[in-house]
Amino acid sequence: SIQIEIEQLTDEINRIADQAQYNQMHMLSNKSASQNVRTAEELGMQPAKINTPASLSGSQASWTLRVHVGANQDEAIAVNIYAANVANLFSGEGAQTAQAAPVQEGVQQEGAQQPAPATAPSQGGVNSPVNVT
Repeated sequence: SIQIEIEQLTDEINRIADQAQYNQMHMLSNKSASQNVRTAEELGMQPAKINTPASLSGSQASWTLRVHVGANQDEAIAVNIYAANVANLFSGEGAQTAQAAPVQEGVQQEGAQQPAPATAPSQGGVNSPVNVT
């Protein structure tokens, strides 16, 4: 008797899974998965590429990416993308003196300047790495 009820329940769950659709897509089974899944190449999409203009090749260029994240009109995240090549990766942390001979801690060579400490941008500013508005 219990076995019959379990079989009936299993059959009903399978029937619901097979028949549940939304916009002609089977929601509870993988029947339509292979029909609806496409790779970016199949859809003709190309990866985004940001080219640094030649006029900015020696500078610290940055771009701001704003992404709408909420239901309200002004809900967005702004992400600043800074130059991250090897020359600029540790700028502000002594990258200019990195190629000099190692110096003992606390001893400054004549004519050498101490690197300025790196400071993180304050949150909420225009140049903030993450700016939620």
